[in-house]
Amino acid sequence: MEHADQNQLDLVELAKQLIAIPSVSGNEAEALDFVASWMRSANFDEVITDERFTAGLIRAKGQTAKRALILCGHVDTVSPGDESAWRQSPWQPYVTNGQLYGLGATDMKAGVALQMIAAAEYANERRDDLDVWCVTVASEEVDGAGSADFAKYFSKNTQYEEVSCAIAEPTDNRIEIGHRGNKFVEFIFECTSSHASQESAYYDSSLPAVVSFLNNLPEIREQLHAAYSHDILGAPSFTPTRVEPAGSYSNNKTAGVSSVMVDIRTTPPLDADFEKWVDEIAARYDCTWRHPATPVPSALCDTNAKILKTMQRLLPEAETAVSYGGTDQAFFQAIGAETVIYGPGDFDQAHTVDESVSITRINQTYDIYRQLIQSI
Repeated sequence: MEHADQNQLDLVELAKQLIAIPSVSGNEAEALDFVASWMRSANFDEVITDERFTAGLIRAKGQTAKRALILCGHVDTVSPGDESAWRQSPWQPYVTNGQLYGLGATDMKAGVALQMIAAAEYANERRDDLDVWCVTVASEEVDGAGSADFAKYFSKNTQYEEVSCAIAEPTDNRIEIGHRGNKFVEFIFECTSSHASQESAYYDSSLPAVVSFLNNLPEIREQLHAAYSHDILGAPSFTPTRVEPAGSYSNNKTAGVSSVMVDIRTTPPLDADFEKWVDEIAARYDCTWRHPATPVPSALCDTNAKILKTMQRLLPEAETAVSYGGTDQAFFQAIGAETVIYGPGDFDQAHTVDESVSITRINQTYDIYRQLIQSI
């Protein structure tokens, strides 16, 4: 019992150390270096470093394993916003009333910490048939580039017969098996710009087309839902997030070019038909479109996958559900790794001022990860 209690104390301390390293997306190098140093000090068999990921490997005992379990988490965070709104500095972690506070506490540095320690523990109790990889990635909050890079590395450099993956995103004590895709689309409306002193200038500008597009939002959504809903992931969504002029502009000049940014959450059928569908929308409203960020497809774990069945056995009371937002799951599913999401945090704490996570939940989730490693 002393051994377990000590690990739990180390776990909170490790989570604090990770939180104390500023790692807003695009500035994760220090955090990735810290993880690499920690893994080396914990005697991982191999530590691989890359610009956007750090991966530690604990090998199976006594033979070349045919199976692997990947534990993945991201160290990047969103911006803290107005730091003066926080009770303490976002990078000054503290514990009060059983909660660990700090930027990234729930999304998802506590999850990263417990995966690191659970993987390190495996070195003392290795199985004959399982390699365990602990992977810490950058850029999850932006485009998933860290997980994409590791997936490419893993596919090129390993030859397992079976691979599973667990990601410790905040899940509200649910076992999450998939998510809708996340595709941002910028619709661009090009017309004529002219002097606003003439009221007729409005009708020659891009604004009437933008207004028509937005007014027809219910129709677009209705057709989208009818054509592309999925029996597990549900209906896709189509949410305009902003309207802005393109190029230079002034208050007395109508907008010749305007763009509407739309967040589209996709299902597998919509992913398969996406470009054709968006082309039809653009043709209907006389506009063009582009992806301003790398699109992420939908992802879904097989309902009969060994890792899902194992997690359901370990957590018989937990709901099996679809993720509220996007995760890096799609990158692992794409290389044949059946993936579930399970972490200690609460989704409504992610990206908030005074972000926090329950220490009790951190410890409980750590125990689940240890059991997962031993029983999958």
